[in-house]
Amino acid sequence: MNRYLIALDLDGTTLNAEGQLSAGTIAVLQAAQAAGHLVVIATGRPDVISEQFYDALKLQGPMINFNGALIHIPHRHWQYEKEVTIPIPVALSLRQLKQAFAFKVMVAEGKRLLVADRPYANIPFLPDRLHPDALLDEQGLRQEPISVTMFMEAKILKSVATQVAALYPRLAAKTWGAWSGEYTALEVTSRNTSKSRALAYVAGCYNIDQSHIIAFGDDMNDLDMLQFAGHGVAMKNARPAILAAADAHTPSDNEHDGVADYLADYLKLA
Repeated sequence: MNRYLIALDLDGTTLNAEGQLSAGTIAVLQAAQAAGHLVVIATGRPDVISEQFYDALKLQGPMINFNGALIHIPHRHWQYEKEVTIPIPVALSLRQLKQAFAFKVMVAEGKRLLVADRPYANIPFLPDRLHPDALLDEQGLRQEPISVTMFMEAKILKSVATQVAALYPRLAAKTWGAWSGEYTALEVTSRNTSKSRALAYVAGCYNIDQSHIIAFGDDMNDLDMLQFAGHGVAMKNARPAILAAADAHTPSDNEHDGVADYLADYLKLA
């Protein structure tokens, strides 16, 4: 039997419109794992709001968070764990951007880490921090973060990205569809991180050939992952650029078990 590495984006892909796993999706992914395949979540989400899905699927292998900057096995030590962080002084220096731009909030995140520059609530993918114990300053940031994210009005996004590129050539500033409109945001990470690099690393740890990687995604932060995988699958609801770049498309969208239906057929799962 060919063993596959199945890489799964979460939002807009494996999760439905309510941000949940359907019973059908859970059943198929557990069947794939029982058949000997390696099922790996590969998401832009931090670890703390991804582990519930890892646990619901009863996964055993690693999980990829922060778009490739964190590779780990939740709840236990893994000798191959990898974390690409930003030095604390560099992360704190990003606050200088507030002199020229008005941000709604600036957040530093890492493994089991979330520190903001002010209290906030009702921001997607972030738990509320109405009464934080620490703030994003010299006293509050005691751990090297993986990312620093700035939420702002959409009209200044390009200007902020240009300024980050000019001031920090070793960092990368990215955004994607989930962070748009009212919640426009720019995430700053180390330049040498991506979902594709993380997948290559995991595949190497488990001796799985690139040709045996199946990746599912829907948004621009999934593009390099789908292009790298031996078989890149775009969701029916994916952005046009993702649909154009993929090797195949799911027959249905994320609201109707698109991943599960495709995998059950592709892997011949009973």
